[in-house]
Formats: sequence, structure tokens, C-alpha cells
Amino acid sequence: MTDRKVSTATLIGVVLCVLALVSGCSPSSPTSAATDSGTTTTQGRPPTSTKPLEPLPPPPDTGTCRDLNFGDINRYSNTTASRSCERPHTAYTFAVTTLPDDIAFEGVAIKNRAVQEAAASSCRTEFTPYVGGDAATRALVRLTATYFLPDQASFDRGAHWVRCDIIALQAEKILAELPVRLKGALDDPDIVSAYGLCSGGQPGTAESVMVTCNQPHAFRAVAALRLGGTEEPYPGESVTRDDGQQRCEDLIKSVVEEGGGYTFSWTYPTAADWQAGQRFGYCWNKTSA
Repeated sequence: MTDRKVSTATLIGVVLCVLALVSGCSPSSPTSAATDSGTTTTQGRPPTSTKPLEPLPPPPDTGTCRDLNFGDINRYSNTTASRSCERPHTAYTFAVTTLPDDIAFEGVAIKNRAVQEAAASSCRTEFTPYVGGDAATRALVRLTATYFLPDQASFDRGAHWVRCDIIALQAEKILAELPVRLKGALDDPDIVSAYGLCSGGQPGTAESVMVTCNQPHAFRAVAALRLGGTEEPYPGESVTRDDGQQRCEDLIKSVVEEGGGYTFSWTYPTAADWQAGQRFGYCWNKTSA
């Protein structure tokens, strides 16, 4: 399967002529004759079965867990069997949504950009109230939502659900095992601490490797500072770099003991990051963990 993130297919409304018996799209043919087998045959063509299609399987269940790997989350569809959430797992299905009819219809591909964007948006919308926490807290943890669609054949027959899964990146291209309880997880300081954003090296350098904070690390992101509103233009480096760094240092000073030393780092969105929707800068404190 193809990586969903590189899909650039355009929306099409073409009804593909797949089964001539159903669609009537085939050219005219010689008169059919009945046979003892209960099928019809035409001159020079093999018999065609009139057996109806099997019913579509139901949409996935919520509250189910799976053991996925990083490669799985880059695919459009997923058929990994669910397992008990008491067993180790890396994905939790917290919602199942349905694509609107003006996006999902006969003839459109599941890799279509509009389908993909609608699927991602529906899961993001469900994720926020499910996990709890405020925007700054959600920006500080490695928990996030991913999504899967039915396979193309099922989609063509009318299965237009979206499976929304919670995952966490333990490190680059490695999924973390998840806790059993995820509803309201970001209202739990222990989960926020364990699945927080940490770095194995100084953030913003080549040595920086993002990990969950329950892994060995050198820096912890202690604050996500909003640098502008959703619709605001990029404010420039005087705000994102200089003002942000001063805000970060003031915050670090407030949390360390008076007279104690500290080492902090500040990372901030570039103009390209801002264009992609990033509005937070990260304030990091050096740790001994």
C-alpha cells in the first residue's frame, strides 16, 4: 500500500464499469440463452454468475486495541486483528466516524486528497474532547490520533467509515505501548509526564532525538508557548525567536530554586512551520533523567 501522506489524487465522479451484468456498461452482445445451471451464457463468452454480493462487514468497534507498528500507520487501510486492551498494545480505537456523502461516493479513491483530509479532520475533532487537557498540554505530549479507511473494494460498495486510533511515538518510527485507560488521559499528570515530549540531545541540534519522557532523555519540554492565533500571519523571528526565548527563560527561572543553576533551550516555528499550522514554541529544561 501507498503512504497516505503523499497522495495527490484529485476527486473524480466517474462510475467505473466493473461488472457488466450490474452496470450495463458493456457493449451489446448476442442473445442470451438459459442453461440448466441457472446462469446465462452468450455466444463466445463464459457463463456469468448472478450470485449477489456478500453483505458488507460492520464498521469497526470502538474501545478495541491493536498491536500496530510504525509502518502500519502510514497505510490507508488496516486489517490487524484487535486484542484485549489488558495485553500490550500500541493503538486504541476511540472513535468511528462516517465520511459525508459529498466527499465519499461511488468512483472516488480512498487515497483522494479530499477523502484523506476529511478523515483526518474527523478524527482530530473527536480526539480533543476524548483525551482532555488544554491545547498547551496536548502540544506537550506524544499522544496523537491516526486514522484508517476501509479497503477500496469495500469503500466502492458503500463502506465510508473512518477508524480513529490513538497512538504515541516512543521515538522516531517506534510506537509506544499505551496505558489501558485513555479517556481523559491528559487530565492525569502521571500520563502527561510519562508520554510528555523529551529529547535525547539538545533540542534544535543534530543530536536532538524526540522521545516520550518515560525513555532516557536529556531535555524535557516544560511548556508549549503559543506565539499567535490560528489566522494570524507569521510574526517574524523577533517574536518567535527573541521574545519567545525571553518568555522561556522567565518561565524556567520561576520553576527552579532561587540561586540554582539551570540550562534551557528554546525551539520555535519557522515561517514554513507556521504555514503548516504550528503556533507553539517549546521551552526545554535540561534534566538528569
